[in-house]
Amino acid sequence: MDALTLPLSNHLLVLVAPHAAGTLMLELAARLSLNGFLRVLDGGNRFNVYPVANTIRSYTAELTGALARIQLSRAFTCYQMAVMLAETPQDDLPTLVLDFLATFYDENVTLAESQRLLQDCLPHLKRLCQHAPVVVSAKPPSPQCAQRVVLTELLQEHASQSWTLEPLPAPAPAMLWD
Repeated sequence: MDALTLPLSNHLLVLVAPHAAGTLMLELAARLSLNGFLRVLDGGNRFNVYPVANTIRSYTAELTGALARIQLSRAFTCYQMAVMLAETPQDDLPTLVLDFLATFYDENVTLAESQRLLQDCLPHLKRLCQHAPVVVSAKPPSPQCAQRVVLTELLQEHASQSWTLEPLPAPAPAMLWD
């Protein structure tokens, strides 16, 4: 994770982590908005403006301007995500894709169809990172759809750099002594 520093280079960077690295991605959105416009594509309904605003406030009093520089779009199905990526213009805006694979894990969509749609999305992610950085977060599939780990692996294979963050171990229970 040491390589994820500002300014970001024009690459496809992938973070696979519990909760799709939500806290880290929101902090990154806040920090990027301090310097210019950015695009946030949300696949898991993860964008929460309150932590973003709190982070921005820790750097500047110009909260309204920084928030106005964040262009947010949400997808609620993997079909919508595929269309959203296809229609995203190739420009110099950094792009953050929050919880990208969440909709691809939908059990109402066959694994084969999810793989096909993901294969359609990957060239668009590569296209977008030709002129600006693209940072994608994803969470591992739940045990109920463990076979969809192939989607996570496929995404990571196409990344310029990829990190897998493990969940923090649970704290040991406190021992009570007589």
